[in-house]
Amino acid sequence: MSSVVYDVAKKDEIKAKVIKILNDNEISFELTECCGLEKICIDLNGENECCNKPCCIRDLIVQTSNKDVCRIHPSEIIYIAIENRKSAVYVDGKRIETNLSLEYWKETLNKKIFAQPHSSFLVNLNYVEEVTKDFVKIKCKGEEYSVYTSIRKLNNFKKVFLEYNK
Repeated sequence: MSSVVYDVAKKDEIKAKVIKILNDNEISFELTECCGLEKICIDLNGENECCNKPCCIRDLIVQTSNKDVCRIHPSEIIYIAIENRKSAVYVDGKRIETNLSLEYWKETLNKKIFAQPHSSFLVNLNYVEEVTKDFVKIKCKGEEYSVYTSIRKLNNFKKVFLEYNK
């Protein structure tokens, strides 16, 4: 028996056991294949909108403002800023300018990981070092960034950030 067939058979066996345990305990669930890999994601009682594990989040293919196309993985996004009516995506020391709106990014990216401290910024909470009434200090691979906060958005940003760190 080849290893691929064995892995599929083993995965199906494990999947059947998980389904039996969940059904025996009358737990509502949804099983999905994880990115086509040999992983299974379990959504219990509809608690998750989608799987948010780094292995499950697919790369985003975006067109830059100069019509190039690039691939961005959400976990690599440090923050997104609106600059000159375009969105500038800051990724590992690079700035990628797109014509996509901040609304697009807010709808596309995970709301538990990305939060808005100001109407012009969307920040990846993985990289936040400090939050003050005036700015959010962000640090990634030795580089430091600061983005403004607004009084109107600050309380919600802090709430999301504190919830993220639990």
